[in-house]
Amino acid sequence: MSVLFDNAVSIWAMVLIVLLPVLIVAGGELEERLRQRRSPLTEPVATMRTWVLGLATLWVLVVMVLGVSASNVFVRVLATAICIALVIACLQLLSFVTNRAEQRAELPGERGIPALLLLLPRLLVFLFAGWVIFAGIWNVDLTGLFAALGVTSLVVSLALQPTLSSLASGLLLLGDRPFSPGDWISFDDTEGRVVDLGWRTSRIQDRNGDIHVVPNATLSTTNLVNYAQPNELHRVVVPVQVAYSNPPTSAKEMLLAAARATEGVLESPPPNIRVKQIDDPLMGYEAHMWIDDYAIAPRVFSDFGSLVWYQSNRMDVPLPSPAYDLYHHDPIQEAADAEVGFEERKERIRRSPQLRDLSDGDLGRLASAARAVRFSRGERMVPQEDGSTDTFVLFEGAARIVDPLRTIRFVELSAGDVFAVLGRSSESGLSPEVVAMTDCEVVVISAEAAGAVISRNPALNEALNRLEVSRMRRLDPTEPVSVGPPGSLNGGSGAAEQSAANAAVEETPDDG
Repeated sequence: MSVLFDNAVSIWAMVLIVLLPVLIVAGGELEERLRQRRSPLTEPVATMRTWVLGLATLWVLVVMVLGVSASNVFVRVLATAICIALVIACLQLLSFVTNRAEQRAELPGERGIPALLLLLPRLLVFLFAGWVIFAGIWNVDLTGLFAALGVTSLVVSLALQPTLSSLASGLLLLGDRPFSPGDWISFDDTEGRVVDLGWRTSRIQDRNGDIHVVPNATLSTTNLVNYAQPNELHRVVVPVQVAYSNPPTSAKEMLLAAARATEGVLESPPPNIRVKQIDDPLMGYEAHMWIDDYAIAPRVFSDFGSLVWYQSNRMDVPLPSPAYDLYHHDPIQEAADAEVGFEERKERIRRSPQLRDLSDGDLGRLASAARAVRFSRGERMVPQEDGSTDTFVLFEGAARIVDPLRTIRFVELSAGDVFAVLGRSSESGLSPEVVAMTDCEVVVISAEAAGAVISRNPALNEALNRLEVSRMRRLDPTEPVSVGPPGSLNGGSGAAEQSAANAAVEETPDDG
């Protein structure tokens, strides 16, 4: 038996009689199963079983068993046929892999593979097969061919330097992947969607539907913006000018309403409005809106502009009128008209339930020492450490007196309420804050004028001090409170709050 296996011819005969038939039968079984499943791998398996194994069996029989020289023409033709069959099987297998890659690229969130990368494996298979056939089987000396190709390559590279530069740039772009087909990009003065990335050039379709064929060398050396990476989110910024006479809070609300109503604008991240210019007679704003498809950016820009006009009319927030501003705008007269006069201040003070019963003379004294002031929503009207002792009459809007340490405790203020700095908390040493909940307009009365008028009206002084006690206890029921000195004007709201204050004072002994 050992002598049998020491004989090379006997070994190859065993391979021919046992191994190759087993491989052919197993290949046939595998092919049938794949065909039943309609698998794309059926073709390469069939090629391997029918042609590669069949020709390999014949080659073993002729060369290894019968001992025919490998330099025989028939043997060389047979070996060449085996290589060609292997090349066909490899190409079929690569086609299966390529189709799978293309199908995967169509899934959401996946990126396509450039055609150039899919072509390179096929090129390598052909080059390797050619080298094996000519140099290995037919013993062709390729040294001269390589030398000629080297000289030819040098000449061609000098003659086609721009083209080869684009080819090299294409390979670098394929490796770096700064963009993929379907991405929106912009560079220099061009903006569009990438249609294809080739060996030498890339094709980009602009918004007019025109195709720009751009050399890859240009794309690799320019500053390029990709609007699709790392995600599809894009911010659309639209500058808008609004008439200076509009309060910023009202203008922002109008612009936000237009932004939220614009089709395609995302709720998260939410749109926001920024003030960019303060210059009478115009106020400059910027609307920032987020979208998830850069292709709709021009439409969003246009739709938002249209909605601003309609929202401006509905919400009574005028837009600037250049013709009117140019020929009829009188800043001095407008400033004089906008200023709240003495009689108007007097009437605003009279609307307060606590001050309406003052004599006409006392109301005049308060009005002569008062000024009209406007506050934005969220603004502190009487900050903690302001040091102000002035008195405020809320003419329009809503506000809250808030404990700086316990923000869940507050006292509501509405039109007609009177307020000023309350006493400091013994725990924090801070005075409560008064914060505007909406845009507010107040009348600010100087401390001297308020003190002089209240000192002549003891009943008013007592009522206002009771309201101060009521407010402090509503902010913190455990806080000991003492009423302010005569002449302080820290009173509160109308008849309902007056009754609450009286009840609080009757139930709780006054500490001061």
